[in-house]
Amino acid sequence: MARSRRADAVVFGFDFQVNSAIVLFLENIKEVETLCLEGNCEDIELELSSGEMVLAQAKAVEKASSDFANVRKNIQKSLISLAEGEEKVNARELIMITNSPNPFNDDKSISAFYGHAHRKYDTLPPSAKKIVDDYLSKMDKKLDTDKFKIQVLPFETDDEAERYKVIMESINAFAGSLNTNISGIGQKLLETWHWQVFDNGGKKDVSIKLSKKDIIWPILVKITEIEQCEDSFLEQFDSGVYEEVINRYADIINSHCEQCEFFIKILSDYSGFESPKRGNEKLNQFIELKWTDYIADFDFDGIDEEIREAIIKIIIFNVIKRRFTIDRIKKEVNMC
Repeated sequence: MARSRRADAVVFGFDFQVNSAIVLFLENIKEVETLCLEGNCEDIELELSSGEMVLAQAKAVEKASSDFANVRKNIQKSLISLAEGEEKVNARELIMITNSPNPFNDDKSISAFYGHAHRKYDTLPPSAKKIVDDYLSKMDKKLDTDKFKIQVLPFETDDEAERYKVIMESINAFAGSLNTNISGIGQKLLETWHWQVFDNGGKKDVSIKLSKKDIIWPILVKITEIEQCEDSFLEQFDSGVYEEVINRYADIINSHCEQCEFFIKILSDYSGFESPKRGNEKLNQFIELKWTDYIADFDFDGIDEEIREAIIKIIIFNVIKRRFTIDRIKKEVNMC
């Protein structure tokens, strides 16, 4: 049975909303604290460290490059919704984000919205600004135009490479700024963040939000995965043990409820560890003396003690070996 066009439009719209949230999160990475889809006020809500909010209405058009029939209605609905949201919170920005390259269905202003455009109210072409002003004049609630922005995020077709092209560009630019030197990290983050944000959007409890640490955690996992461990360290483990560690490593490290805090704890412990040794000798000594301190941090039910020991030692080794990268990531995203 063919899917209904209405169902397709809903799925497409939510996909656009998820990806818009990812892009807005990255654009505010220094200040963002939490992300929420379908929040109390808007489609997308970002809470900033200042206590201010970024509110965004996501308006998707399936055939964005050719269908402009309802784009002005989208503008009108967004203005009404954003004005209502502004009454409830201290908003820094009020954004309508759309995939339409002609959000006003207006030949005079279409060139202003080419590509991944960001247009604040005071930079809108005169014809577009007039359309906004006309809608605002008919609204009961007022909207602060100094906070209003229209953002175009190209997003169209069933070809995933094309649909997610601009989102991938944003993710790759962000990943590049972290200088992790890990091949394919952008695609991995896209897949993981899709799942995280989609899952958040499906929560009925709007108080459940994604924290910055939740979203940055997959990066820390990627740079400390078992494949990043040095062969010289892995040689100490029996081949059978190593095979079992490979099977369980990712699940174990992701099972930790205080994920980022655990990495920070290891690095803090290592920083305070006094030893006359240096380099790898100090690291190996720390691991041998301290690995048992972290057993309680994981759920090891049903796992052999030898496997448990190997997993903890490899995690500690990878975290400490990549401490400078972890510190650089924390600074880049302004995460304590």
